Amino acid sequence: MPVADKLRALVKHRHAWQKLDWTSKTVVDLPASLHTGRACELVAGMLAFQEDGPDIYTLTLQEDSRVTKHVLGIDPHTYVRLTMDPTQDLLAVVYRSGPAFGFVSHNLALRALSANQPHPMARRPTILVETGREELEMVVIADDVVGISFGAPGSIRVWNWRTGALLADVRRVHTIRPDFQFISPRVFVTASPTDSGWIDIFMILPEKAPDSEGAVHVTRLRFPELEHADGLSLWNLHAVSIYAGPVYEHPLPGSFIPKNENRIFFFVYRLASTAGETRWMRLMIHHDTLAVHLSRYGREGRTEYLDVKWEDWGPRDTRILAGDRSDWLVPGTAHGERVVNHVFNRQQLQVLDFRPIPGDPKNNLSEDNSRGFVLGSSTIQGAPFKDPVTTYLPFRCTLLATDDEFDTILMDHEHIIVAEEHSNKITVFKF
Repeated sequence: MPVADKLRALVKHRHAWQKLDWTSKTVVDLPASLHTGRACELVAGMLAFQEDGPDIYTLTLQEDSRVTKHVLGIDPHTYVRLTMDPTQDLLAVVYRSGPAFGFVSHNLALRALSANQPHPMARRPTILVETGREELEMVVIADDVVGISFGAPGSIRVWNWRTGALLADVRRVHTIRPDFQFISPRVFVTASPTDSGWIDIFMILPEKAPDSEGAVHVTRLRFPELEHADGLSLWNLHAVSIYAGPVYEHPLPGSFIPKNENRIFFFVYRLASTAGETRWMRLMIHHDTLAVHLSRYGREGRTEYLDVKWEDWGPRDTRILAGDRSDWLVPGTAHGERVVNHVFNRQQLQVLDFRPIPGDPKNNLSEDNSRGFVLGSSTIQGAPFKDPVTTYLPFRCTLLATDDEFDTILMDHEHIIVAEEHSNKITVFKF
């Protein structure tokens, strides 16, 4: 395709997302054995569903949508978690190699999605993961690495899935149930609900020494201080979840998959007061902000991590929005520089787009298509924070009517999918 045609297609695609002007809306019927409560991932136009056991179905979101079953041959009583990257034809499955209690080990199986066999590029198609009593929390793929987080006391391990080499084994992530996401294949971020909460950035070293963790803690970005009285905290941060689009170091040619640096990190955190009240907050940070603090660590030649107070980074570089209980039950998700979540009636989607900024000469936005931008500040007064919290990161907010209520939201570079739990139908919006 000529460069001019590619540019026109890209501009059309961006305008469609800015206005949520979908090009097609399709209701897809699923096999009788599936329901949307088992939808687990949407990656690069492929949707994965789990059965009761470890076997999965994948649905390719094309005009000739195909549902393919992947029989993994794993005992359903030992299966734990899976994730995938269709751009690399990769399916990563974790299952126990011992009993469901006591000291156990896990296996990380690396399989080809297309052939349902060990991945031909994986030198070690099955990696033994010694875990003891730790419970597995998350599995994340980022180009040539696979990361796994474990709870109680909290650790993160990262392998090069092609060579089978263990790159990092971090045992000090300061949270018993660590959520994490990759900033790049050699940098990851975690969030801790300790005290008022913080974000930690870890960088994987070029070579792991036998007795080392293989990664260095470079930065801690602190959340706003929570309300307290007489030296006692009136609010506690109970949990933090992190959402971000996949890392693609080599996106598919001709696709609209965003570059790695064009990503937003979406944090949903839950707070509880000593009086029994619960609050939910949504915090958005751009990839560039995390990268700046990573490079600052390198420039300053530090030997200890950089500890940054909220007032020194948060107001300028984040946007915090208050939520309600449903923000935890149906938290939404993030892909590229967009965050999608529901609004209160569950019949509308809210898409927050953090990419274009009016007045930025790189975007050349007209007055018409800059409607919907939030350029001012957001302020949360009083509880749960000690002081008023004001944030300024600009974004566009656009609403999309879904007609029917939904409990599940998934998004990739071209699609938004909504569905009601325990239904055999999904609604696919393509942009």
